[in-house]
Amino acid sequence: MQIKLPKSFFKKGTRIKIEPRAIEPSSAPPPKKTLKDENYRKQTTPALIESLKDSDPYVRSVSIEVLGRIREKKAVSNLIMLLTDYSKLVREKAAVSLGHIGDKSAVPALIKALNDESEEVRVTVAGVLGHIRDRMAVPALIAALGDQSPQARMKSAVSLGIIGDPQAVRPLYNATKDSNEFVRKYAVEALGQIGRLAIPALLMALKDEKVRSHAAQALMKVK
Repeated sequence: MQIKLPKSFFKKGTRIKIEPRAIEPSSAPPPKKTLKDENYRKQTTPALIESLKDSDPYVRSVSIEVLGRIREKKAVSNLIMLLTDYSKLVREKAAVSLGHIGDKSAVPALIKALNDESEEVRVTVAGVLGHIRDRMAVPALIAALGDQSPQARMKSAVSLGIIGDPQAVRPLYNATKDSNEFVRKYAVEALGQIGRLAIPALLMALKDEKVRSHAAQALMKVK
């Protein structure tokens, strides 16, 4: 079959106007499934939890991370068990994921993990406990202000400030005299977060040349 076009189509300067056509909905690609889709999640979550038993610590750690990112509460008990895994990476990832999920039932196990042999795990756990904001962790975080790791002491101070329990005022004031400058700084900031009950401690910190500037800033923020 031949289609004849008018000669005018071939004249120089002639413009051919083509009307755009809307794409039919049926021709659009189907949306990609993600772990946030409830049905897809129901199918994948059991497999992810099962893979927590894999012999490869890398596989376990990746599965842990995914479960934490989707905040899968069904995995909490499994993640708690992994806080005692032989792999330092797995223990640390388990703590982080429990922090993302935020289930307070994990707090007792996280408190125990503050005594982990790995400095990285202790530092991570100290931060996670602040994120969960459970006052049950306050005594353990106060004890962690004496950790041999400056990073762990610093994270503990930060978490105590976030939780804001008044019983941490005196220990935090003592931490303003820590040998590490960052621990001192965050201890003062934590006192500021606790608020008015910490004002006497902050006024005393004003007399200390090492933290007086931090104390002044913290006092300005007290409501």
